[in-house]
Amino acid sequence: MGIAKIAAQKKVNTVLGIDASTNSVAFCLYDKNGPQKWGEITFQGNNVFERLSDAQRKLATQRKTLTADLIIFESAVFVQNKKTVVLLAYAFGAIVGALMKKGTRVEEIPPITWQNAIGNKALTKTEKEQIKKQYPDKSASWYSNKFRETRKQRTMDWVKKNYNIDVPNDNVSDAIAVAKVGFDKFGG
Repeated sequence: MGIAKIAAQKKVNTVLGIDASTNSVAFCLYDKNGPQKWGEITFQGNNVFERLSDAQRKLATQRKTLTADLIIFESAVFVQNKKTVVLLAYAFGAIVGALMKKGTRVEEIPPITWQNAIGNKALTKTEKEQIKKQYPDKSASWYSNKFRETRKQRTMDWVKKNYNIDVPNDNVSDAIAVAKVGFDKFGG
């Protein structure tokens, strides 16, 4: 969508930030006063369809308390497995569908966009080298996960510093950051 179209759209008063998976949805209801409600809802079931059915039931009970002008969710990126992409699409559809009401606007935001907006830039070469020096002789996969964990912790620290909220996990901190960035971009 072009800048002119975005500028012409009605500003929103409330934003619901979402960090979704096939197992849970972390959320943050955000307005001009900051985060108002946040948490994570875990889905139960033996397969993705049972979990999404559970998601629909659980989110239906929360719909009135999670009403927002805009639902903004972290988009999935760098998913190599086609089956995983399809399952995530099912989850996003079920979650957004359960929370939407007539007139609700929906947007997605790539992780790198909201991370940069809160000052959580990609690790520098020096930072990566420091981690490798601190934890020598690990696999490339191990380092990749450690780099990811480091950025997740930065987001949790950002939430604590800016809102004095001790989040239970990185999914909730991601949802808070997504909501804040969405409000900054689309809010009135």
